[in-house]
This record gives sequence, C-alpha cells and structure tokens, in this order.
Amino acid sequence: MWQKFPAFIREWPILIVAILLIVPVLYFSSYDASSSKSTASALSLSRNGEPAGRPTVAHAPAPSVEQSSPPAPTPAKIAPNSAQAPAKAPSHDRMAAAPSAQTSGQGTPAPAAAIAPAIGDIATGKLVFRKCQACHSLEPGKNGLGPSLAGVIGKKASGVPNYNYSPAMKGSNLTWDVATLDAYLSDPQKLVPGNKMPFPGLKTENERNAVIAFLASTSVPGPAAPPPAAARAPAAATPPASANQPASSYVPGLRYTLRTGIAEGRMVFIGVGGAIDGQVNPLLSAAEGQGVQVTLINGEGAEHDIVFADQEATARSAHITGKGASTNIAFRAGKAGDYIYFCSLPGHQLAGMQGQFLVTPQAPPQTLVEADISKLSTDLPPPIAKRTPQTIRVDLTTVELEGRLAEGTTFGYWTFDGKVPGPFLRVRVGDTVDVRLKNSSDSAMVHSVDFHAATGPGGGAAATQTNPGEETSVKFKALIPGLYVYHCATPMVAHHIANGMYGLIGARRRVAAG
Repeated sequence: MWQKFPAFIREWPILIVAILLIVPVLYFSSYDASSSKSTASALSLSRNGEPAGRPTVAHAPAPSVEQSSPPAPTPAKIAPNSAQAPAKAPSHDRMAAAPSAQTSGQGTPAPAAAIAPAIGDIATGKLVFRKCQACHSLEPGKNGLGPSLAGVIGKKASGVPNYNYSPAMKGSNLTWDVATLDAYLSDPQKLVPGNKMPFPGLKTENERNAVIAFLASTSVPGPAAPPPAAARAPAAATPPASANQPASSYVPGLRYTLRTGIAEGRMVFIGVGGAIDGQVNPLLSAAEGQGVQVTLINGEGAEHDIVFADQEATARSAHITGKGASTNIAFRAGKAGDYIYFCSLPGHQLAGMQGQFLVTPQAPPQTLVEADISKLSTDLPPPIAKRTPQTIRVDLTTVELEGRLAEGTTFGYWTFDGKVPGPFLRVRVGDTVDVRLKNSSDSAMVHSVDFHAATGPGGGAAATQTNPGEETSVKFKALIPGLYVYHCATPMVAHHIANGMYGLIGARRRVAAG
C-alpha cells in the first residue's frame, strides 16, 4: 500500500492540496461558532438577571407635560366578570416616540393627517382620487382645470392663489372641513349652484369617505376642523361586529347607456341619462364584483360595438348597424384598477371611441331601491259585452325602470305601462283599434309596438318608432278572432322583448247585438 502512495500523490495532487486547506478552515469555523453561542448565552443572563430571549428596551424619558395638565386619572378597577378586555400596554419605544395625549389644559384641533384614518380607508381613497386627478393636482401651486387640492382640509373655498374661481364659489363662504367636503362631493351643483365643476359627484358614502381620508392624509398639519361627532364617529367608537352579522351583503348593479355619435370632430361614445348624460366618452366606474349592465345605441348608422378591456368574456357586445339599433351586455367588474372601454372595429378606437372604466374596491352595502314590476295574473279588463263594432283607443306608455328580479337583486326593465307583461287588451272582431304610444321623457331608448293581430308594416312598428318624450299613433282593424302577442320591435328586437316589452291582445268573435 505504502509503495503506491507516491503514485497516488502524483496522480491526485490537486485533491490532496484541497483537503489540506479545507479541513483546518472547517475546524476553526466550528470553534468560533461555539464560542459565540456561549458568549451570547452569558450576555443574555447578565443584564438585570433577565432570562435569555427576552428583549431589553431602552427607557426613553417621558414626554414633557405642561403644569396646567390635570394629573393622570387612576385606572378604575375592573371586576373579574367584566366583559371588557384589559387594554394592552404600549411598548416603551412607542411611548417615547408618540406625543402625550394630554399636552395642555386646552384642546387643539387635530392635524388633517391625524383624522384621516377615522374618516375612511386611505388606500381606497387613492384609487377613487383617480376620478379627480384629470382636473386636480396634489402639488401646491399646480392648478389645472381645477385648483390644486394640496392641503385642502381646513382651507377656505376659493382660497387657492392664481386660480380663476366661479363667482358662485367665491361667494359660497365655505371652509373645506370633512362635513362640507362630503356634502360637496355628493352633489357639487346642489351645494354650490352655478360652480363650474362638471363632475356629477361621488354617489356612495364609502367613496366619499375614502377620498376625503386620502386628501387628509396628504395635507400638512394645519388648522383643520375635526370631523363633526354626528357626521364622523371615530373608528374606535364603532361597536365590534356581531359574530352573527353577515360578512357581506348585496350590492346593487349598475346600468349605463351609451350612444355612438360624432362630437368634437371625432367618433365617440356619448353618455345617455343619469350622471353621465351628454358626456363624451364618460368615465364609468364600478366596484369589484359589481354587476354592470351596458346598453349601446347606434346614434349615426355606422357599424359599432363596445369592449371592456381585461374584464369577463361577456364584456364584449355584438356589432350593431343602423341608426337606432341597440345591444346589451352584462358582466361583473374584475379586480380594482384602471381599465378602458372602446370600439373594436378597425380604426374606431384611434378615431376617438375610447373611455375610462375605473374599478374600485368593494363598495359598502347600500339601501336597495326597487320597483315591483310584476303584473298580477288577475289584473285583467272586464269581458266585452255584446255590442256593435267600435273604435277602441289604447294608450301605452313605455317606461324604463329598475325593478325587482329576485330577492335582493334588481334588473333594468323596459316596459309597457311600468309592468311586465304589458296590459292585457280586449277588442272584438270588427273594432278599429286606435293605438297611442308615448315614450317616457326619461327613457334612454327608442321604443315601438308591433301587434301580431295587425297585418300592416311590422304590425304597426314602422309607424311607432318613438323617441324619448315623443308620441306616435297607428290604427288597425281587428278582422280575425284569436289571442295575439304584441311587443316592441325596435332593433335589436330580441333585447327589447327580453327586457320586458311584450303583452297580449285578445280579439273576440263578433256577436250580433240583441
């Protein structure tokens, strides 16, 4: 064996050198580690006799208190069977960093940033503020279409230098405290009629609270008014949720109606009805998971569609061609964020058909306002007695409304006379039926009526295409007895029928009088 050792050394010199270098390094490393461990254990036991593992805290001097401050009250004793849990004592380092709760004998207004968490969620407010940032900046002195909102909490209205305020705002004499901001953001024109802010307002309390909290968090400390006790209770005063309280509840869906058209020299979407009425490529918003129903009306005759980017597959409409044609889509909003909607036909998006779709975190439960649109099966006109043929006048009004679909769920219905189905009509063979169709002035859609009991063009639909706020009429003679359907026949016909625009007309066989 020893005779082969010189040959082994010649064949593996590198391996032997490596072993000679590594083994001493490993030995000394293990020795240093064991020494450090024993030293650390000794140190942990040497400080005031405290056991190892307990962190030591540097005791900072208590913050100074003015002599006018009353002495701290002695904590009240709590009975063993009290339902209250003892308050957790703050750590010494937190006490050293935080100012004293009793700094003087007189109360001083809380800084704007300090009241922000008591108002709403700041992170949510940052998302909601995206609706505002098109016109407003948070940089001091940087005005846009609207004044800078830097340090707005506690400022006088019309108090930002170098901004041209409307006379209405200059004469409002408002101070932007929490309650005033809440009222203004709810409906700017209601609080200050005639001001030049075009924004329709934030209609949910959660959004208003959140954006006010965000504005307060970005404000520098100043003479901001604290929130009124009745309007803004501190978060600590909110009672804990009951264990039996449901974690979430129904949030009503949203309905938007858009019309294609030409504005400002380009192809656009134009808002119809509600807060977006008349707005070009309006900002649409929804909460995470909220149902969104969008109706697209063709306003000028070219082929169009609408697509909501990065949403469900159903957030894409069919193509519509011909003025007055319409289509519906329904989807649930995805994750919170900034998205767009647009027309996907080649060149239309670049030509101007694009708007912003903002998805915010889950909105709070809201009071559900719903109409009962169901027509009772017993709601029928009386039978027709024996008589000679007459002219029977039928008045129908088309109404669009939010109605009950199921428990806690609503749907945007289109109806005849506010009910589904429409009224049951009775005539006799030989009668002349004089139909007067009125489209409600607050409707967004063109509507019509097609009687299958009539043989004219479209059963009367060609003569009754009725714009919102207008009235049309058509006459036909009942010739063949039977039970017939009537429905709206405005393109897309299937959408109008599916939304509730149908009913029955019965033509009874003629019976001789006497």
